[in-house]
Amino acid sequence: MYSTADLETFIAIIKHQGIVNAAKQLRLSPATVSHRLAKIERHLGSVLIFRDARSLKLSPQGEIFYQRIEGILEALYDAEFEIGARSSTVAGVLKVTMPPWVFSQFVMPRLGEFEQQYPQLTLDFNITDHFVNIVETRQDVAIRVGQLPDSGLLARKLVDNHRLLCAAPSYIARYGMPQSVAQLQQHYFVCLPWQRQFKLQVGKQVRTYNARTRFTISNSDNMTSAALAGHGIAIKSQIAIKQALDGGDLVEVLPQALVNPQAPVWFLRAQHSLATRRVEVFYEFMKTCFAHL
Repeated sequence: MYSTADLETFIAIIKHQGIVNAAKQLRLSPATVSHRLAKIERHLGSVLIFRDARSLKLSPQGEIFYQRIEGILEALYDAEFEIGARSSTVAGVLKVTMPPWVFSQFVMPRLGEFEQQYPQLTLDFNITDHFVNIVETRQDVAIRVGQLPDSGLLARKLVDNHRLLCAAPSYIARYGMPQSVAQLQQHYFVCLPWQRQFKLQVGKQVRTYNARTRFTISNSDNMTSAALAGHGIAIKSQIAIKQALDGGDLVEVLPQALVNPQAPVWFLRAQHSLATRRVEVFYEFMKTCFAHL
């Protein structure tokens, strides 16, 4: 039968991409690390890792085993902590993906406080506006904005939010304020590449609108900058541009025009994952990031 130490060694081999690297991190000999891996594979009757002198790859069975064991070990550490058998230190690596504007405006300003509170916890951020499959990419947490599909992910709402159409006063001065959805056909938009088509309310009807663009931008922070510079109308989260709206640097265009504008900010983790201490302390931190809204 394999031990907890054997499982920790298996996890280390994956995370550090090799037996030699894992041995250095664990301060063991490569022979000991290889022996522990062989013990697990022998007990399970399955090859978990395909390996040669240059590469390492999880087998299908190894992929399943890795995804489940990592969370189970973390839960075991938490249980030991709760009965006083383990240090209170929160350590290790937490992989998090979120949109650029959430990171730059809400997380980064408070990140120093979190680092001071949990100096042994490493945050591995994947900052992108693109959809990230958190199961396939082994993300521990995803921060997402908008209506959630029935994806099977475990979701907790961080803050309410809605999207709106907005533009800079300089754009309005040049092209005029649109007074109807029909007039939007003569206006330019700045938007994310996958945001060029959206639904607008026209009386009692819902119509699909194709944005007229001179360029698209694949980063939400840069898209805001383009809107502020007067390049076009943008669809933005209200909380992302609250300061610009309050200061008059952006003005709302055609209020109530967007269909289903509600776009809450969510804290997500995979269905099979466990609520480890790393995940929970980051959840509490994320709540403080939006507490002032």
